[in-house]
Amino acid sequence: MIAALALALLGAGTARAQAVDLDGYLRLLREAHAAAERRDQIGLGQVAPALVSVRSVALPGGSAPADNRWLAAALDVPSPDLPAIAARLGALIDALSTTAASPAADAEERLRAILSRPPFGQADSPHEPGWLDRLFQWLLDLLGRVSQPVGRAAAEGSGGLSWAMAIIGLLIIGAVLAAWVGGLRRALAPTARLRDDDPEAGLSAGDAALNASALARSGDYRRAARLLYLSSLLWLDERGRLRYDRALTNREHLDRLGDDPALRERLRPVVETFDRVWYGDMPLDATGYAAYEGEVAALREL
Repeated sequence: MIAALALALLGAGTARAQAVDLDGYLRLLREAHAAAERRDQIGLGQVAPALVSVRSVALPGGSAPADNRWLAAALDVPSPDLPAIAARLGALIDALSTTAASPAADAEERLRAILSRPPFGQADSPHEPGWLDRLFQWLLDLLGRVSQPVGRAAAEGSGGLSWAMAIIGLLIIGAVLAAWVGGLRRALAPTARLRDDDPEAGLSAGDAALNASALARSGDYRRAARLLYLSSLLWLDERGRLRYDRALTNREHLDRLGDDPALRERLRPVVETFDRVWYGDMPLDATGYAAYEGEVAALREL
């Protein structure tokens, strides 16, 4: 009976040591990472056993060993360090999601051809002042010529009244010239026009979230994640927590929250997940999108 019980326990342990493919392994890592980023210890505890049970990952050329027993040990403490767990899981995801590609054989030759053409291959020509520069220089010279006789007249006169009249005259001349130059610059400045073909121009946080939900229902989770990320930034902007500027990068928006570390840490997983999906071509399914919605919801809760 003891021998039979030992064989049964050995068989159960072997059954629990699973071998999954790379996509399944990445899915488990992302679910655990999303839960750790949300500080969801219960959710992380639910996915951790499946991740710890993986002992090998099936690859096209064979298999690779996997050992995530560190996660079980990290959770087996009274107060698990969820940020450290999230950082380690994120590093694993980044390492497995990065594909190394060797440069093409003619890469150096193509680079040299590009650098030999303008604007890289052309010599710097001496700067010739344009007509606008010459006009401003003429105005400065004119102002200097006008100020000289006024200064001499004030010096030849007596008392402070002459100096006061001279200063008033110079101020009037400067104001007239400034108004004229300002009108000239406004006339020469190109008219700024909004792009009518930009569907994201003028969106509110609520509109972006509704569009994201519609795309998610149609199965387009990648574009839905983009609009959900945009709704997060617009939501922060509408509440005066972050100035949304389309000219800034995602990391620059994150750096603007340096004086609010709690909000910055809540926005960080939202930015990192969006970067991996949109720029890193990380596949996103319904489960992954639901986890991303949880990250955005955690941000709004704060």
